[in-house]
Amino acid sequence: MDCSNLQRLTRGDIQIGMPLPFSIHDPDGWVLLPKGYVITLPGQIERLVKHGALIGDGDSNPAPPPYAPPPSTAPDQQHASSLPKSKPVHEQMDDLVLDLKHMLATTLKSPDQINLAVNIGRLAGDIQSLCREDLDSALAAPYLDSHNPYLVVHQVMGAILTEIIAGRKGLSVAERRPLICAALTRDIGQIAIQSALDKCDGPLSSALGKAIREHPTRSREILSRAGIADNAWLNTVQQHHERLDGSGYPLKLRENEVGLGGRILAIADTYSAMTKPRSYRGNAHHPQKALRDIYLKKDLHMDGELIQTLIKEIGIMPPGTIVRLKNGEIAVVRNRSAKPSEATVFSVYDSKGMPLFSPVRRETTDPGFGITGTVSFAECRSAAATIRRLWVK
Repeated sequence: MDCSNLQRLTRGDIQIGMPLPFSIHDPDGWVLLPKGYVITLPGQIERLVKHGALIGDGDSNPAPPPYAPPPSTAPDQQHASSLPKSKPVHEQMDDLVLDLKHMLATTLKSPDQINLAVNIGRLAGDIQSLCREDLDSALAAPYLDSHNPYLVVHQVMGAILTEIIAGRKGLSVAERRPLICAALTRDIGQIAIQSALDKCDGPLSSALGKAIREHPTRSREILSRAGIADNAWLNTVQQHHERLDGSGYPLKLRENEVGLGGRILAIADTYSAMTKPRSYRGNAHHPQKALRDIYLKKDLHMDGELIQTLIKEIGIMPPGTIVRLKNGEIAVVRNRSAKPSEATVFSVYDSKGMPLFSPVRRETTDPGFGITGTVSFAECRSAAATIRRLWVK
């Protein structure tokens, strides 16, 4: 990586408690701390200087170009990926999130300017490709994404989980595609109220609550007006908040009235919503707690077989889970594993709470590095750039 535009950090470059006027990079050029980050510990400055950190306004992960619809909609080009294959999966996911954000906004503002079926279909194909390429990274990326809008990242995480569950269920690549499209667009009818939701610091007003309950129907109507005619896609969007006991919304469907797509997306949507923080929902759950809470409602609210499928595929501590080790260090789960004791983890904070300059692999089979609990990602923002590097091959 070109570091010619960067210079060596000195102690005088940083003021404790003040936003950084530049990004801080490691000697290889990777961003450790973004511009605007506030350092509050003198020891952190000492460590950065000691290890030869660099400063500069450059970003090692430049933003992808603005979204533009493909020039052709010929059948053989409908799902051609536009993601740069030279990038790691984690960075390709960033590109995909930005693409989806532009697509949803264009659909709402100028639906005649976008062929939604073709473009969302392409993103669905990209999701499938990225899951095949590196599922661990694909799972970690949206969970650790705190810089993109919640609603867009929520759609992407749901799409990844839908691909996993539907694939394990035995659906073909083609059969899974409309379900992934549904996951990517399920909340398009909620975008108009998302700003109001983000400002809530307590229970929702009756008006917002009503709008939430109506958003699956509103999403279906928007998609239909945009030219979506695939029933599997539309029905899955309509049913993703239905529950087997009839307690869901908006149609109060029960048991077999809820289709397979709706059952799958209900689980994917619930897990994603539980693990992403929002002001009006309280603190986000750790993945382990979210999976446990979902499992406790199996066969009552959601399909028990599909819940077990998800847990089996991603593990109870999926990639990206932040954990505390017995020696006091904070580490990140890198790969899926059947048991926490078999997880591959990398420490990103030492036992004194100081961010490590580079991740250090720890073997959880070693009693000294056993997992003792989980930690919120919100508590580890200072190591966000280091954490992302775990999935850069």
